[in-house]
Amino acid sequence: MRRIDGVVGNRHDDPDLDERIAAHDDAGTLERVRIDSGERKKSRLRVETDAGTDLGIVVGNVDLRSGDVLFIDDNGAAVVTFETREAFVVELPAPTEPALAAVAEFGHRVGNQHWDIAVESGTVYVPVDVEKRVLEDVLKPYIPDGAKTGYESVEAELFVGDENASAGEGHEHAHTLDDGHGHEHGDGEHPHSHEHESDGTTSHSHE
Repeated sequence: MRRIDGVVGNRHDDPDLDERIAAHDDAGTLERVRIDSGERKKSRLRVETDAGTDLGIVVGNVDLRSGDVLFIDDNGAAVVTFETREAFVVELPAPTEPALAAVAEFGHRVGNQHWDIAVESGTVYVPVDVEKRVLEDVLKPYIPDGAKTGYESVEAELFVGDENASAGEGHEHAHTLDDGHGHEHGDGEHPHSHEHESDGTTSHSHE
């Protein structure tokens, strides 16, 4: 087993490092370590690269990121990648008043279910963590007219929050979309309760 104490750097932050990684990729000497979003927070991790190299990773209190370089030399390199997740994808139409109203309600529904969400360049991604029938029953009535929908495999890192965010801030996009209703819990002034339905969804009542 090869021990890795910390990471060399991240290819997305360092153009020179990225160029070296790309060279190894072209030469066929780049190894990849694919992890899921839960493993990224472990300070000690034993993994196997796609080339079969056994690695013991020790990173302290730093969360692993996609693009982290575990080792690099003249003979090869290893880089972290994230598992893919299936997502329900909504390509939003032009921002008309009815469309914006529908998007706000869409975000409110996502927040009520405590589902993750990501938004990039006018496209909304919701990971498929429940049955597709349930997901569509909850969300499709609130999709704006003219939007395109479908399912795609996307990088799991898409749903990972800011590295410096504290607990409870991981759903910032949901709060943005639902016009402030998100899924914040009661603070004494706005208590609300949760009711779990038989189909796995969650409904809320607010006081």
